[in-house]
Amino acid sequence: MPPARFIRLTQEQDARLREIEQDPHLKPKVRLRAQVLRLSNRGERVEQIAVYTGRSPTSVLRDFDRWKERGSEGLADGTAPGNPPRVTGEVKAFMEENLAEERTWNAKQLAEAVGERFGIVVGAEAIRQHLAAMGYRWKRTRYAPSKPPDPEEECEARKELEALKKGLRRANSF
Repeated sequence: MPPARFIRLTQEQDARLREIEQDPHLKPKVRLRAQVLRLSNRGERVEQIAVYTGRSPTSVLRDFDRWKERGSEGLADGTAPGNPPRVTGEVKAFMEENLAEERTWNAKQLAEAVGERFGIVVGAEAIRQHLAAMGYRWKRTRYAPSKPPDPEEECEARKELEALKKGLRRANSF
């Protein structure tokens, strides 16, 4: 059986970990790690801590290692694995510039513009999600004529519409 491992804390460290453990604004994992360290300081064994916190003994030991290597900074979550985001601050600034123009953009057009400008492939759905996160909302566009219709053409169109409603065919329609 391997020897028991414990974390020994100073009074200042214990007080700081208690503050972290009770701070409702911090992430639950960070608060749980602080609790694990404080329980170890009280003399609880790894297996007991694991049962009490609902974590595996391996996770508890990993928390101990993180504390020994990095101290308080070891409580925070690391960076997520994977590729860096394609839509950077520079891309977002470019999208905001384009959206400030007088024209109407849709997500597909904006994705194409980003691809041309920065040489990256970003899908329309990713652009839509980033725009929503930036506070943009969409509205369905509709056609609006640039000038009022000619009164004679409008009168002709109304007559034709009435005839169609009545089921009458125009002589020149077929």
